[in-house]
Amino acid sequence: EDNESSLAMVQKRVDAKDPVAMLFLGDKYYFENLGLEKDVQRAIELWTEAAKLGLSYAHHKLGNCYFDGEGVAEDHAKAVQHWKKAAMLGNI
Repeated sequence: EDNESSLAMVQKRVDAKDPVAMLFLGDKYYFENLGLEKDVQRAIELWTEAAKLGLSYAHHKLGNCYFDGEGVAEDHAKAVQHWKKAAMLGNI
């Protein structure tokens, strides 16, 4: 399967508010996969939306970004908030 059709399929799931698809696509932007250029801001947007929909691992990734100041202003308190939320949702 080519990158274009894979992206179209994932984007369709993202448009349908599938948090796992949002996490997946965010990872692809973050790690430059499926022919996408690295776009940390877009990854954070997707992970934030997935976190709002209750996906624990999205909170974990956002916590890491806020802790390291990657793509967002460094904010350790916000990082801890995301990590706590992830833990409460079962991501330990």
